[in-house]
Parts: sequence; structure tokens; C-alpha cells
Amino acid sequence: MFKLNLLNYNFNALIILTSSYLLLIDEVDLITNIFFVILYVFAILQKSFNYNYKKVFSSILAISTVCILFILNDQTLSKEYFINLILGLAFLKYSEIEKKENHYFFGFTCVFLAVSSLVYGQDLISSLLSLLIIILSIIHLYSLNQIKILKLNLNNLVKYFIFAISIIPIIAIVYFIFPRAELNIKLFETKKNQLGIPDEISLGSFHNISGSEENVFIFKINNQDINQKYYFRVKVFDKLNNNKDWLNSEYKILLSQFKNSFKVSNHIRNESVDASLIMFPHEKNWLPKLANYNFNNSNLDLNLINNTLTSKEILSNKKSYKLVYDKKDVTFQNNILKYYTLLPKNISPKLMQWAKTNYEESKDANEYLNKILNEFKTNDFYYSLTPGTQGNDYANFFFNTKNGYCEYYAGTFAILARLAGIPSRIVTGYYGGSYNEIGDFYTFKQQDAHSWVEIFINDNWVLYDPTLSVPSNNILNSNNNNFDSFNASTTNDFETGQMNINKIGIYFEYINYIWTNSFIRYDEKSRSNFIKEKLTKANNYKYFLIIIFFSIFVIYAFKVLTFINSKKILFTLFFKKLRKENNNISEFMTHQEIFSSLNIIDQHKYKILFDFYEKLKFSKNFKVSIKNFYEINLKILKYAYFKR
Repeated sequence: MFKLNLLNYNFNALIILTSSYLLLIDEVDLITNIFFVILYVFAILQKSFNYNYKKVFSSILAISTVCILFILNDQTLSKEYFINLILGLAFLKYSEIEKKENHYFFGFTCVFLAVSSLVYGQDLISSLLSLLIIILSIIHLYSLNQIKILKLNLNNLVKYFIFAISIIPIIAIVYFIFPRAELNIKLFETKKNQLGIPDEISLGSFHNISGSEENVFIFKINNQDINQKYYFRVKVFDKLNNNKDWLNSEYKILLSQFKNSFKVSNHIRNESVDASLIMFPHEKNWLPKLANYNFNNSNLDLNLINNTLTSKEILSNKKSYKLVYDKKDVTFQNNILKYYTLLPKNISPKLMQWAKTNYEESKDANEYLNKILNEFKTNDFYYSLTPGTQGNDYANFFFNTKNGYCEYYAGTFAILARLAGIPSRIVTGYYGGSYNEIGDFYTFKQQDAHSWVEIFINDNWVLYDPTLSVPSNNILNSNNNNFDSFNASTTNDFETGQMNINKIGIYFEYINYIWTNSFIRYDEKSRSNFIKEKLTKANNYKYFLIIIFFSIFVIYAFKVLTFINSKKILFTLFFKKLRKENNNISEFMTHQEIFSSLNIIDQHKYKILFDFYEKLKFSKNFKVSIKNFYEINLKILKYAYFKR
């Protein structure tokens, strides 16, 4: 019968190393993953060969790994950098394993990596992998102390399972009490992180940011209409420069220039709304804002003019926010409204003529704006992610190519509105999201990045989305699944077989949402409250210590009592079971007589136990250790109680 060696140390170490890499595979970018794969292959190859100056070469590579990961981590000393560095060093320590004692440092490194990830990780998969690595590493370290190679059988599985379960309270203590200090020291400004919206918009800007499937935030509100498409604003672009780039005016500049040109005329706030938003880390301070809603958090800044939100802290961890209904009616005076009609002098004369002609033919601003939308709808305009390079030539797009995506339509619409003297601004953020019917929430990914336009009309800023005017048949390709043609295309026969897979994905997304939401809510504030309320109060602290020491006392008392009375308790039960199964065995028979009365099959089956009992009872030189006691215990369970 084939038996797998449970103490094949090199194989176990490779399993732990592979699990450690899988722990971070989704947390790092492609280039860092390639670097880790190179280290992984190098570690396996170097471990297979012995050569002079092996440790010297590994030391040089370790220093190189520190530098390379620092560069790949955006020249930032952050918790992600140090966790990545631990994994890199784990690769190198694996490559240096030659003797049994080399496994110890490797095992402790993997435990430290898993604990660090468990403390800061927040999704279900990373938490399960961290727990698995901790258990495997502890078992690996324990197995290194065994004298002989253990086989994969019931005895050893039970032993390892009990040992692994015993470390779960330690993990819980680390999670509930260990502080989550933030470390994020950026030495150089770089442009590595592509989540969010660019600082300026030109034709083609969204092509660089809307291809990622990375999660940005999760939104949930009770009693929501699943057919409603939500617009979350991030940045407002209100200034067009001579290069036809749309810029985002800083709030401080707008305040200094138009300090007395706007005021809040009406404010309604309702904190009883059951709505929440989970933000994924993006290493910036922007936040998505839903119209007439705000976050119940004092550490945020609200731009009253453009109605956008920013955090006073960089978002380097997932965070959960409670939303409140917070409607503010802002009154704008004419001098600030004129700011939203400004255009550079080099606007295309052809666009100016089109705007002049069509505005003069319209009854009012509403009819003129509808003419622009109708132009996109009826005059062979196409939505495409690959419109070709054409620079910031809005006139060429509007009259000739007629092929582009959201910022093409939003930018052109805003320019044509301003040419008619109608205040307009481009709003960028996220549109639609993917709905999870199990958990009743929306997941917004980077590919849901979108731009639309706000027009100041009838004393209010009104949302216009010119992109949605493009006929569904004219949508050539898109990353955002909320367009009509792509919703319709997901009902063909090919996807019938994918329905079950998609359903599993929806369930998993829901479970991960529940886990993540629960994990996030236990933040630094919750940890401090837990320690303050549960541990530092006099009575609670006393009771907490009593529970800990009582639990330890019960465990060790049980071990001592069962160890001292092993002959009496274990074998008494064993012989009692034999007497029940064999009527010819009496309680006055010696163990030799009991053994002789058994049939040949049972004698062969129980011989090991009888030998143990004889040594325990009659041999003066046979000393029972804790290890031998558990071996006896497991053998009795196996032979006496699991024989069938």
C-alpha cells in the first residue's frame, strides 16, 4: 500500500513556499509577479545544487532583492513593500536549505509572512491562505523535532490536527489585540498607480485607465432599484486650456476667486439611511460621491462648488464608510457661472458656427442641448475604445471621425454648450457597476470609469450623459458592461453553460463581501475599544485572566490525570470492550488469559496493545512519556474503537 511521507521536509517546505507566493499573487502587479516567479525558479534550482560560495551569492541576491522590490514598489516604504520583501527572503532561505536546521529559519519566515498578511489582509482568500500557511508552517516546525519519519495515517493525522487547532487561539489573539500601525513613506513621486481618474482629460485619457478589472469600491443600499444606474463622481473638470485639455480647478483657488458667489440655500440631512460603501486602497485621497449623499465621517473634505469628496488621509487600506442622506442646495451667482462658460480663443470656427446656427434655431437651451444629443444618436456616431489617434481635435471628431468613447462625447458636449453660453462642466467617476443579486450590492471596477456632463439649467446642475445617446448597435467595443448592446450580448447559447460558473462567482463574491465587511469593521478604533472595554476595565480584566488561567489549568490537569492513570483508564475500557464482544472472557482473567482466549485474527490485531500493557505493568525500565502515552491512546482508538 502506498504511503506518503508526512515528514518529507523538502516537499513540505516547497508546499509552504508555493502557498506563500499564492498569498500575494493577486496583491502585486505583473512585473513584481514576474520577479517573484524568477526568484521561485531560482530557489528551486539553487537548492538542487551545491557549490562554493553559495551563501555569499545568496547574500548578494538578497541585497539586490531589497533594492529591486523597493523600485517595483514605487519607491515607497509601505507595509506592502515589507510583506513583499519577506516573501522574497523566504524564496532565498528556501534555496539555502541543506540541513534539517535550515528549515527552522525558513519556517519562521513563512509564519511571519502569513501573520503579517492576516493582520493587514481583508479578503476571504488571503485570510484562508494565511491561516493555511500558519498551520502548515507550525506543523512543519513540529515535525522537524520528530525522531523518525511519520507516515500519513490516522494516528498522525489526528495528532497533527489537534496540534494545528491548538494554535488558532494564538492567531485570534494576534488579530484582536495586535496593533495595525500604518507605514507609508513615499520618497519619490511616481505615476505607477492607475486607479481613479487622471488629473487632466484629453482625447484618449480613459483608454489608459478603463481597461483594468481591479475593484475600486462596493456600494450597498437597502430597498434599491436594481434597474437604476448609479453615477459616482470623483473629479470635476471645469477649465479648458489652449491645448484643449480639460483641467480640474483646485477648490482653494475657486474659494479665493468666488468666495461670495455661492452659498448653501437649503440643507437636509438624514442619518437613518441604511447605505454603506467599501473603498479598496488606491494610495490617493479621492472618494466617490453619490448625488445627495455623504459619508458619515469627519475626516473628509467636501468641495461645495463641484460637489466632490476627498479624504484627509491617503487610502492605503480597505475602509468601510456609512452613507447618510445629505442634500445641499447651492445657489450660484452669475460671476461664478460665467467661469463655467469660458473657452480658449483657438476653438474651431466650424464648431462655433454649428453652435451659433443650431442655438439660434432653438427655442431655448433645453431644445439646443437635445439637438446635440440627437446629433450623436442619428448621425452615425460610434462608441469604440480604439478610435485612433487624432489629438485634441474635437471638431475632427464631431464632423469627421465620429468614433470615440466617453470623454470624446462629454468633452464635445461641454464645448458646444459653452459656445452657446450655457454653463457646463465635465464630471468623471464611475457609472453602473455590476450588481450582485445575492448580497444586493454593486461592485465598481476600474473599467467602470466614465465621464459625463453637468449643465446649469433652471437654477440647478443637471446630469447629461451624451455617451448613452449613441445607438446600442453603434457600440463597437467597451469595458463597461452597462451599455445596452453588451447586456444583450450576454444571453446567447454559448453562455448557457457559463451560467452556473457565473452563479458560483456571484455566491463567492457575496461571501467575500460579508467577510471583508466584517474584517474592515474591526479597524484600529474597534481594536482600541475592544482592549479598553474588554481587557482594561478592572472586572473584565480580572475575569479575562481567570478564564485564561482556568482554561490552561483544565487542559494540563486533564493531561496529567490521563497520563498518570493511563493503565487504569485506557486499558480498563479496552478490556471491558473485549469482554462485551467475547462471552468467554471474564473480569477475573489476566491479560495473558484474555489474549489466549481470542481467535487468531484478533490476537494478531491486538498483539501490539497487549505488549504495551505488559511493559507498562511489569517492566521497571519502561518509562511512559507524554509521547508514548498519546501513541497508546491513538492505538487503542484505532484498534479497539475503529476496527470496523
